[in-house]
Amino acid sequence: MESSFFEGFDPAGLEEWRAKVEADLRGAPFESLRTPISASTTLEPLYAKAEGVLPSEVPVRHGPWRIQPEHDDPRMEVCASAIADDLARGADALWLVAGLDHGTRVLTAGDLDAVLRAVDLGEVRVQLEPEADALPVALSLVAVAEGRGVAPEQLRGGFGADPIGTLARSGSLPQGWRTARRTLGELGALAQAKYPGVRAGLVSTRPYHEAGATPPQEIAWALATGVDYLRAFLDSGLSLEAAAGQLVFSLGASDRVLESIAKLRAMRWLWFKAMAASAAGVEARRIELHVHASVARRTRRDPWVNLLRGTAEVFAAALGGADSIACAPFDAGIGPSDPFARRLSRNTQLVLRAESHLDAVDDPAAGSYALESLTASFAREAWATFREIEREGGMMRALRHGRVSAALDAERATRSRRIATRREPVLGVSEYPNLGEEPVVRDAVRLEEVEVEIGNAFGDATPEQRHEALLAFVRVLREVDAEPGRIAESALAALRLGVDVFSLGMLLRTGQASLYSEPLTAFRPAEPWEALRTRSDRFLKNHGHRPRAFLATLGPLAEHAARLTWTQNLLAAAGVEAVASAEVHDLETASAKFAANPTELAVIVCADARHADEAPEVAPVLKAKGATLVLLAGKPSPEVAEALRKRGVDDLLFAGDDVLSTLSRALRALEERS
Repeated sequence: MESSFFEGFDPAGLEEWRAKVEADLRGAPFESLRTPISASTTLEPLYAKAEGVLPSEVPVRHGPWRIQPEHDDPRMEVCASAIADDLARGADALWLVAGLDHGTRVLTAGDLDAVLRAVDLGEVRVQLEPEADALPVALSLVAVAEGRGVAPEQLRGGFGADPIGTLARSGSLPQGWRTARRTLGELGALAQAKYPGVRAGLVSTRPYHEAGATPPQEIAWALATGVDYLRAFLDSGLSLEAAAGQLVFSLGASDRVLESIAKLRAMRWLWFKAMAASAAGVEARRIELHVHASVARRTRRDPWVNLLRGTAEVFAAALGGADSIACAPFDAGIGPSDPFARRLSRNTQLVLRAESHLDAVDDPAAGSYALESLTASFAREAWATFREIEREGGMMRALRHGRVSAALDAERATRSRRIATRREPVLGVSEYPNLGEEPVVRDAVRLEEVEVEIGNAFGDATPEQRHEALLAFVRVLREVDAEPGRIAESALAALRLGVDVFSLGMLLRTGQASLYSEPLTAFRPAEPWEALRTRSDRFLKNHGHRPRAFLATLGPLAEHAARLTWTQNLLAAAGVEAVASAEVHDLETASAKFAANPTELAVIVCADARHADEAPEVAPVLKAKGATLVLLAGKPSPEVAEALRKRGVDDLLFAGDDVLSTLSRALRALEERS
């Protein structure tokens, strides 16, 4: 008889585990370990069983994911070189953000040809993200492929039409929703008829993810957008199964690993549910899922920590079932990435795939109590939000009427408070900062570098032939009941002759009401803390040294060692250099030590028991010796705090308080008085 693995172990339920945790907390409440994630979801410290399980019939990725780096450098030559480098050194596919006024600047099909010069379009999958220029840029890819002799069935990738995402990111949809929707249908009809390896539509949550959306919000808005796009494809004559096959979903991953894994699993689950409710076939219920890293979470200070963030993001994306992954380089928040940064980004995926074998197990999160519970909770919350959006008129209406921005504003306010109190730490910035770091510098792109490159000729048509092609395009545009695909065919004919993207785009916009809304702005958790460091840099430039703080440590080190370390770390996060004294046992010693190390700021650090008696005596001594500001590290009772203020303590520093604001006030006072 085989012995059980659990033989000899007494069974333990949730209550027994909770009692063990509470004992280890030494008086802190069990609830202090709970982490709120969204309106209805909290990350619990203990899970005894899963609250829901991802249905086994939901399709998962089998085998390795595609390493698909994203490229958006506005300079064609730089972008082309980076693409060639990636493909030669491990990338499987490429993601190209390109258009007239965003990403890699392209004006003609010849420009796109130059950017993709190292790409075998018959072998390498190319996903475009052209935003407002979807039709002409997508058809430029077709023209380039034709010019190279690539058969239509060999072309693989995506045209990337995403009008709702464009409006969310930029605040503008120049051709209006009606024309954008028609363009989406045109590209879908063309891809279905001639390019079976290409998907016309893109549902990108990048604007929402970068703006700080919660996982359920990101899922719900992706679902609502995908359903809106399905309707556009259906109106162009596609079947439901064909329409579903025209979509690529692109979601964000963050270094919050559990959240990211559960989000991607819930996204697959809910798309399966939505398609099943529409009576779609099994294949139509499968989602094509690309995962991009969060550039907004890339720090500018101590950017090397971003390598850890990138590793966590790829890990989460792989375990969450991504079909393709793009890992943002560690310097993405600073400026155009250099070859070394892109190499590290690419190699992160290669190592995790080829050496860590993260692709060896299908849905490795299945069966995890925590991940199954989070998946189910995200799915429930997102589905409720999705249904509400549908009842109120769809995703475009929600975006234009401010419902999306209002939800993000509320989330931003909550997270800003957590960041200010360091309950949501930013490693390398608000926690464990490196004041002596050498800054990583990336030169900004000069406009002249971009303008001199664009406008490469394509084809050998005469100006008259191009003019006739534009007139023919106008005539098709004016046909109210033009058969789906005719506009795309006419535009492709013009691009083959060398007509530029701008001319076609302007004709698409003529006579159409443009849409405008407040663009969604990126939410960078590190930004407020990095702003303090910038002020410290300015202080250093003006005074020859950074703001400094004398730490008056009262009593033996054993009493306040943890508080001293916490204080030094906190001050460094604001760019303040700490000068710690040895143990201070009397006022004369405190006075002498401060006189030997005079600073603009002084911080009293001691055990709580010394707040009422010793700290009030030290504060006026420090002020008399020239300290501009005196702070106390700790949280005394309200009565003691009031007495300390009367004796010269200007402010308090303690865990859970808005220390960001406290330090900002301190820096302002030092700046004004110096």
